[in-house]
Amino acid sequence: MAGRALGWALIAYGIAGMALVLVGTIGGLELADRVENLALRADSTLAAAQRATEATADSFAGVDESLAEGESSADAAAVLAREASATLRSLSLAMTITILGTQPLQPLAADFADSADQASALAETLDAMGASLSDTRADMISIGAQLDELGVELAALRDASSTEGTAPPVRLFVTIVVVWLGMQALGAIIGGLALLRRPRPVLEVEA
Repeated sequence: MAGRALGWALIAYGIAGMALVLVGTIGGLELADRVENLALRADSTLAAAQRATEATADSFAGVDESLAEGESSADAAAVLAREASATLRSLSLAMTITILGTQPLQPLAADFADSADQASALAETLDAMGASLSDTRADMISIGAQLDELGVELAALRDASSTEGTAPPVRLFVTIVVVWLGMQALGAIIGGLALLRRPRPVLEVEA
């Protein structure tokens, strides 16, 4: 009696296992397919983000070089403008000479003085421009460094979370699990049927 009860229990266990195998086959493989597609999509997205970040960092490096050249040019122009202002002011003073009690070059002195003031103002403008370019360049360098770090982090994240363009074998894993569970369920059913088909022991009646 205990053997038949165990046989029915094994059959029930096997039927429940087969039901789980059926559900796992239908839902598990579909879910595995979604996971593999999402993994491939995530890998391609990370790769695109990495390329875009690296390209942006390179462009910032190029802008930094241009800003450095612009800063140097502005500083050099400011120095030349100051030298021109000093020269024009010296000429303005030279034009104030007195000849026979008159200053015939006085009108020119005023023009040279005005030109000296304009050259001095230009030098100040160029100094401000150079300082602005220097600040902008510092910001660009900081942003470029942050972009470089972000590119490295994206590369590390891609290496850690992807398989270089191939999907993880989730479907294979689900298939193996389903087959293993199916074999267990089938074995339980076969074992239960074997127990049920086993002949019952004959009770001998003593005379």
